[in-house]
Amino acid sequence: MNILDLVLNVGILFIMMIPGVILKKCKFADPAFGKGLSNLVLYIAQPALIVYAYLSCERDFSEIWFGCLMTFVLSLLAHALFIGAALLFFRREPAEKQKMLRFVTVFANAAFMGIPLIQSMFGAEAAIFASIYNITFNLFLWTFGVYLCTRQRGEDMDMDGDSDLVDEMIAFRKSTKSELSVRKLLLHPVTIASALGLILLISGINVELLESSGLSIVSDSLEMLKNLVAPLSMTVIGLRLATLDMKGTLRDAGMYIFLALRHLILPVLTILTILLVRLIGIPVDDMTATVTVILAATPAASSATMFAEKYDCDANYTSRLVVISTVISIATMPLILFLTGLIL
Repeated sequence: MNILDLVLNVGILFIMMIPGVILKKCKFADPAFGKGLSNLVLYIAQPALIVYAYLSCERDFSEIWFGCLMTFVLSLLAHALFIGAALLFFRREPAEKQKMLRFVTVFANAAFMGIPLIQSMFGAEAAIFASIYNITFNLFLWTFGVYLCTRQRGEDMDMDGDSDLVDEMIAFRKSTKSELSVRKLLLHPVTIASALGLILLISGINVELLESSGLSIVSDSLEMLKNLVAPLSMTVIGLRLATLDMKGTLRDAGMYIFLALRHLILPVLTILTILLVRLIGIPVDDMTATVTVILAATPAASSATMFAEKYDCDANYTSRLVVISTVISIATMPLILFLTGLIL
């Protein structure tokens, strides 16, 4: 693992935020512009990146299936860890802030920032593992994420924020029965692209086969589209950074707790969880472990702002958390990768 590579790649991503700031400050981008870019990344560029990763994998499915399985298991454990921590903290925060602080603690930017970062650092095989991680991410996003944003609609709402963990989980089970959209979960672009990619990998269809069959136009088009993910997703964050209101930020105790959890405590606990899995005799290779830890250490999910807007939560406050988290990650992600090398 090269710490310098991660620093450089994260630095490049941050430079890609600058066009968004310029566009917003110069008033070249209206509010609909950022939403349009987000949709382009979510529905076109990101699926292209995932499918191309499967097509570019140089190994057969029989050689990587266990890594895919372990990534899925570790991602489940990681998100369970995130949820437990989120429910234990922020109890004394105002209701609206509490919901979104818990949301950004649980959900990291494992797709928009994580997948292109993993692909650029480790290649196609690692990007496949990253896509598996994001299937789990979406599983929890459309269940627990929806619960967090809508929990005060029903009878089980916690008005003072002091309910215990058992009460929280009971409310979660009840609320998700009505709020969960299985259709959204199954038809999410990441899920569809991962399923399609898996079919292609199992079938033995790859870039070389497409080129030899005269279908290089397909792989070339996917490659060009996948290259849009990093610059466009970071441009969206730059647009938000340009409108960030920092008033009261330094006095926000909840924000400091969130930053400590998302960027240090939870990634370290993820490392220790992987170490424990290894100690009980389950083999976890270095690639699977590294991908899982890096994705767990990415900043708050950009989807948090979209969920806040969709469910009438505090979108301005959420945007502030996402942007600050993204800025902080340029220092914390290399640190977490360094600790991964020491511990694992």
